[in-house]
Amino acid sequence: MGRPPLPIWKEFRTAVPAEEGKRRADMECRHCRTIVKNARPTNLLRHRVGCPGLTDDIRLRVEEADDRPAPTPVRQSAVGAGHSEEEETVVERPQATESRRPTLGKRSRREEDDGGNLVRLASQFTEKMAEVIECQRQELQLRREELEFQRESFATKMEDKRRAREEERQARREQREADRQERMDLARIENEKNLAFLKAVMESSGQQRK
Repeated sequence: MGRPPLPIWKEFRTAVPAEEGKRRADMECRHCRTIVKNARPTNLLRHRVGCPGLTDDIRLRVEEADDRPAPTPVRQSAVGAGHSEEEETVVERPQATESRRPTLGKRSRREEDDGGNLVRLASQFTEKMAEVIECQRQELQLRREELEFQRESFATKMEDKRRAREEERQARREQREADRQERMDLARIENEKNLAFLKAVMESSGQQRK
């Protein structure tokens, strides 16, 4: 029987298949299009840790699939007739019914590394979101200050216009009052002239009668 496919292989596609002089295929990441040369599970797992296109939910799904128990392969080495290197064959055998219980309070190094990577990614995501929120907050503050300045400027312009209209109305009232006063003074002077002329005429007539 062949090697059972690991969950990590599902996240890659074959870019260059294995040939007679090439024992392992080159795999292409389905998320960031990166080519992994002579792909091994360790290389693929190492790429998965730093893959920029792998989202957190896919990363968590792959890690959960990696943690599931799989049939234990037994490798047998045999020397081929026409090859100087060893060829690997895999034979599956049922997993023992009793598995070693994990020691309480201890975690495997791979689980600790994956957990540390998730914590680091979460921390980086939180810091990035905090920077974005702070930038947006500063932009909103600047926009608020700009709107406040425009409102005060508009209020100042309206107040200046109102004051100018009020001063213009006041100037027109004062001008009308000055014109009216001037007309009254001219009329009074004219009346005084007329009264003086009539008085002189009456005095002249009285003297002639005498």
